[in-house]
Amino acid sequence: MTDHLMPFIGLCLLITITPGLDTAVVVRSTMKFGRSAGIRTALGCAAGLFVHATLVAFGLAELLLRSEALFALVKFTGAVVLVGLGLRSLWAAWRIGPAHGAAVPALTEPGRRGTPFLQGLLTNLTNPKATLFFLAALPQFVPVGSPGQAVPVALGLAMIAVAFSMTGLGLTALSVHRIRHLLRSRRVRRVQEALLGATLIALGVRVATE
Repeated sequence: MTDHLMPFIGLCLLITITPGLDTAVVVRSTMKFGRSAGIRTALGCAAGLFVHATLVAFGLAELLLRSEALFALVKFTGAVVLVGLGLRSLWAAWRIGPAHGAAVPALTEPGRRGTPFLQGLLTNLTNPKATLFFLAALPQFVPVGSPGQAVPVALGLAMIAVAFSMTGLGLTALSVHRIRHLLRSRRVRRVQEALLGATLIALGVRVATE
C-alpha cells in the first residue's frame, strides 16, 4: 500500500497546485465576501470532490459515464452555474461604475451564510472532470487482488485527495484575503470583477463544449 500511496500523494499535490474551476470560484467568493466565505466555498468544493470519489469507489460513476444524456446534463448544469457566476461578476463590475480613487467598502452578504458552500459544492459536483480524475486514478492505486478492500482503500485515497483540495483552496482563500484590501478602489475592483466574470464565463463555455 505504501508503494502506491506516495505516487497518489504526488498526483494529488500536482492537481492541487494546478488552478481550475474550484480555484476560480474560491477567489471570486473571497474577493466579494471575505475570508470566511472563501473558506466555506472551499469546503463546498472539497465536499463535492468527496462525493465524486465515493461514486467512483462504489462504481456508480461508470453508470453516469455510460449514459451520454446524463453526462451531457451534468456538463450543461456545471456550465450554467459557471456562466451564471460570471454574469454576476460582470453585473457587479457594471454597478461599481467608473470612479477615481474612491474606496469601495468590503462587500458582505448577511443572511446568506450557506450560499458560498453551495456554490462551491455545485461547481464541483457539476464538473465531470472530477469524476474522470477519480475514475482514471483510483483503480491504479487500489489493490486488485483484494476485492473486499477495494472500497475502503478507494475511500481512504479519496479522503487524501479531499484533504489536499481543502488545504490548497483554503490557502488560496487566505492569501486572496490578505491582499483584498489592496484591491478596493473602484477602478481596480471594476477591472477585477470584469476579468473574473469573463474568466468564469469562458470556463463555463469550455466545460459545455468539451
